[in-house]
Amino acid sequence: MRRFFYALTAALALLPLPLRAESAAPVVITAQQIALFPDRSVLVADGGVSVRGTGLQIGATRAGYDLRANRLVATGDVSVTDASGTRTGSGYVYDFATHTGKFVRNAVVPEIAQTEAVAVAQQVELRPAQSIAFSNAQVRSGTAFTLVAAYTYSIPPPTAKNFGYSPVPSAALEYPFLLTNGRDAYSFARVRYDKYNGGPGAGLEEHYARSDRGYAAVGETQDADAARFDLAAYQRINDAYSQTLTGSTLPGTRTLRYAISTSGRRGFASLSFSQYDATRSDDLFFAGNQRAVGRAGTLRMTADFGHDVHPFDYAGSQQLRFTPALNFNSAALRIGAASISTSVDAGESLYGYGRATLHTAQTFWGTMSATPRLVLNGGATFAHDAPPFPSTYRTYTLGAAWRASRAFNFVSSLTYTHDFGQYFNVGRPEYSAAFNVRIIRKNGTGIEIGAIVPFGRAGNMDRQSAFNLRFVRE
Repeated sequence: MRRFFYALTAALALLPLPLRAESAAPVVITAQQIALFPDRSVLVADGGVSVRGTGLQIGATRAGYDLRANRLVATGDVSVTDASGTRTGSGYVYDFATHTGKFVRNAVVPEIAQTEAVAVAQQVELRPAQSIAFSNAQVRSGTAFTLVAAYTYSIPPPTAKNFGYSPVPSAALEYPFLLTNGRDAYSFARVRYDKYNGGPGAGLEEHYARSDRGYAAVGETQDADAARFDLAAYQRINDAYSQTLTGSTLPGTRTLRYAISTSGRRGFASLSFSQYDATRSDDLFFAGNQRAVGRAGTLRMTADFGHDVHPFDYAGSQQLRFTPALNFNSAALRIGAASISTSVDAGESLYGYGRATLHTAQTFWGTMSATPRLVLNGGATFAHDAPPFPSTYRTYTLGAAWRASRAFNFVSSLTYTHDFGQYFNVGRPEYSAAFNVRIIRKNGTGIEIGAIVPFGRAGNMDRQSAFNLRFVRE
């Protein structure tokens, strides 16, 4: 049923979301990037991580929350503040079930490519062992990511099966209804409408999982324009290796991607094959775990060996490429209740036909507890690609999370972008404002409303706004 409720997130009205037990005290996590990997049962926060709960504050370079073990691991420049004071170290493990934590050596947060994530944001509200609420997030919809104002993932019990996410891109309006619900499978139908994506339509979706080691999900959709078929499958081969298969067919376009990957104490590696109509990309990707550089911060190395096939390019229908890169996350500068950190990325893509392009990016990120109930965060990112594919991106973000009481929670952010080649109706929206507000009554029922509104004199505003409305029950 959890996956059935996931399908309702794009609907105008949502059925109450039942939780399994009394609502847990929320924990607010902010970072440069927070990614959810439900297939691997982990939430990973990277860069200037801040974890703030009742009587507990943790600052770190990286952090990972194990959904099944209900345990958080923080690494890098770790600072812990609780009733006993403030302590620092290189690794810390906190168990939400027992409300105890300890500093450890050689703590590791898994390295996983963002392409494997289901949701990505900069701020989440975690209710341990119950749910993870994202604000202003990119959420996987079919084989791509869609901008949403709010997204809630219900954490399954440790022994529950994972039936996978919906492989079908969401529509502006959807009404799904359950058809069958069994031990190893369930299916539902939906009616939908999207002015920019086929108009009115209907579809079927089936999910299968015979064990907790994998799933298969297929969707068949028919709208006013045409029909499409979508597939998503996952298998955990063993504790280290897993494989995924995703694909879509619709008139004029066919996509397919297979990947086998491994994540462990030495880092992450994947071998993937992606087909988009007649073009194909094969990639062998490596990412090492972050290593401490004295007390200055941590360093991570990545490498991507690629092979591209584009038969309609007469000058070079096939080409090889190699992209080595470095990522450095600084130790946090803590001034009172504020924490400031920075990260630097540098990489160069070398192509088989003799060209190369350099990519650099620098991010500044800060978090401050203005009051015990109000957390402010913000940052700036500067990215540049050198010729022959020149581009420049600048992003400035300010955010706030105000939890006035259990009955009221408000999250907002404002983003300003200034890019090379950005002008009217081209490029990212110049400004984007987002908010998410949740109001809970004494009986535990309530409503959550979120919206993203782009504005400004530059950028393409098409499909950059979002609205979410959800009825909840705690």
